Amino acid sequence: MHTANQLRFSLPSRLIAKVFLFRWIYRGPAFAYAYDPDFKPVSSSVEFWQDIIDQYYNKYKGIYYTHKQYINTVKETGILTSPFGREYEFKKYYKQGSMEYSEYEITNYPNQGLGADVMAVYRATVKSRFSKYKLNSLLISTIHDSVSADVIESEKEIVKEIFLDSFKVLPRNIEKCLGVKWNLPMCGEISEGPNLKDLTEIK
Repeated sequence: MHTANQLRFSLPSRLIAKVFLFRWIYRGPAFAYAYDPDFKPVSSSVEFWQDIIDQYYNKYKGIYYTHKQYINTVKETGILTSPFGREYEFKKYYKQGSMEYSEYEITNYPNQGLGADVMAVYRATVKSRFSKYKLNSLLISTIHDSVSADVIESEKEIVKEIFLDSFKVLPRNIEKCLGVKWNLPMCGEISEGPNLKDLTEIK
């Protein structure tokens, strides 16, 4: 997706294409693109970027209506509840002469929080299997949706299978742990290397 957007808008890098997508998802305004040095070479016109935003919302109407529902709920109650029952309480900020809620926070918090809850179940699944097989390899860190492990050579194959199979059973474990049926297929990728910078995808 990021590569497709990079080509579509002639952006200088895939990283900047990621910025484009996530800024849109979290309701970044058109002027944020128009005045951003990374996007000015494409266009410095607010109208151009507003048209792009409108095209995306026209294509992904479900996201648009979900966002509007979130925003309206917070305007009425100040609180938003995730599908897993986690509550987010929002406060107003002074903006252009009035106190308003941040649409960025309203659309970002539930999404990031839901992802964190899913990954917590995944980590627990992986940890349980490490213990079951009495592995000497160690889980060492998580970064958003990435889980890192220090793996000894003789355990590399079984760790790969644990990481992949834990994704396959993740929907079942989400329902078991959080009481919510999860109907989105889950998959993962595995990379290996001597450190987190020098990684090669292997599966």
